[in-house]
Amino acid sequence: MIEKLYIRNYLIIKEAEINFSRGLNIFTGETGAGKTIILDALSLILGERADYSIVKHSEEKLIVEGYFNLTKNENVNKFLKSNELLNENNHITIVRRELFKKGFSRNFINDNPVNTVILKEFGELIIDIHSQNEHQSLLKKENHTDILDELIEDKMKFNEFKELYNKYKELIIVYEEMIKNRDRLTERKDYLEFQLKEINNLNPKPNEDKNIEEILQKLENVETISITLENSINILTGSETNILSGISNVIKEIKKISKYDKIFENDINELEKIIISLIETERNLSNYINSLSFDPAYIDSLRERTGQLQFLKKKYRMSLNELIDKAEDIKNELSSTENLDFEIEKTEKIIKEEKEKLYNSAKQLSEQRFKGAQEIQKNIKRQFKEVGLDNADFKVNITKNKGCVNKFFNYENKGEITGININGIDDIEFLVITNKGEEFQPLKKVASGGEISRIMLSIKSSLSDRDKIPILIFDEIDAGISGRIAEKVGKVLKNLSKTHQLISITHLPQIAAFSDNHFSVTKTVINKETVARIKKINKEEKVDEIAKLLSGEKVTDIFRKTARELIENTKQ
Repeated sequence: MIEKLYIRNYLIIKEAEINFSRGLNIFTGETGAGKTIILDALSLILGERADYSIVKHSEEKLIVEGYFNLTKNENVNKFLKSNELLNENNHITIVRRELFKKGFSRNFINDNPVNTVILKEFGELIIDIHSQNEHQSLLKKENHTDILDELIEDKMKFNEFKELYNKYKELIIVYEEMIKNRDRLTERKDYLEFQLKEINNLNPKPNEDKNIEEILQKLENVETISITLENSINILTGSETNILSGISNVIKEIKKISKYDKIFENDINELEKIIISLIETERNLSNYINSLSFDPAYIDSLRERTGQLQFLKKKYRMSLNELIDKAEDIKNELSSTENLDFEIEKTEKIIKEEKEKLYNSAKQLSEQRFKGAQEIQKNIKRQFKEVGLDNADFKVNITKNKGCVNKFFNYENKGEITGININGIDDIEFLVITNKGEEFQPLKKVASGGEISRIMLSIKSSLSDRDKIPILIFDEIDAGISGRIAEKVGKVLKNLSKTHQLISITHLPQIAAFSDNHFSVTKTVINKETVARIKKINKEEKVDEIAKLLSGEKVTDIFRKTARELIENTKQ
């Protein structure tokens, strides 16, 4: 509910603080006193377009603040949380709008700056304003499906369809991604095949470039290696410096004295090991020399191979081992195309099956909606009579959706294409007739402000148990109705105020008598300036206010008595 509305510098309202209550809040007062400004001020903080001419002429800034207690409203809490606007330390949500004469405005929810889009979205969750020129959620066709679904007590068909729809939607997303991947692979196929062929033609082996480099190092230095090894062999066994012969002689000499001291046997053993090791080394060096060969053609072939490998590495900016891995990756990617074709074909069969399930579920939901539509039509027609719309009629128009842009959400049956969306296969709109002989037309095309308000009151009354918008405002609801009908309208308002907070402006005493909370709006001249005043009146003052509506400015005891009778009658 709205607990308080604060207005400052709004045309003839210099400053006003209005404290609302639950139930039916009624505003009465003379024409031009500023009653409509209250509704306009509420519209302003709900994101309606700003008219900067409404800033009081002697002031620079206009302020409107609304204090709302909405802690039990799940939709509001979800909205505030998702937009990081929750007031953690207070159960009150404060909405403020400031208009500056210079032509700009500022908007806040719980002291957080917001744009008018957020303000409007928030407003549509909490308040419906029913008047000749204000927005109403019921006038919006896109809301009609949700309203009808709220009437359906058994939600099984609804929940079943939603589950199937979400599952089908995810399946289509996966399928479309598979198609994109296949198309992407098809576009790359020639290029990938060229790359694979180029790498496979060279057929590189792991670390081949490093191995060739080592071989070339050896073959390009055969002469140096050969000379070095021959010199080494000569040192070991040559005539001038025969290391092996010298060590053998040392062994012979030591053996001569080893019989005198066993300590030399160890030295002899070590020297004999050295002899064996040197002989082995000499044999290895000789064998290596014998294995050396200088083949210019073979060296040229290795150099050519190195050049080819270097070119490929430079072209792809990869090491040789990375190129080998790339070839394997390309091979796998190309082979995956065939697997993808198989998966796509399999998924297409699943899509066909799931679409059939989805359509059948939507069809069952549609049948359930049709039954609900009959109920709502009957209830609203009954309410029409209660508010004096005897010649009015109401219809829930249910037709099949037209085809969708996305072919996967089109169902074809006997040449007829029906679109399936999040709401099923139904295109739902509330239609109304206000006078006999007319044709049904959408709610938003009903011209008369008074008729709109009474039509909305009838619909809201029929949906009161399930309507999620907590605050309803009715302006001009008494336009063109008699006292007898006004009393009926008052009863409907009173009954509706048991489930919603209602705010209504009225000129009729029969409606005003039903108020739970009554405000009198007057205007006076202070210092040659017209100023509006809004006063919450008590029970006795309410009697006088209703008496004024009956008689005019001059209130007599007779009219007071009548006013009291009207008020008493509302309690029956």
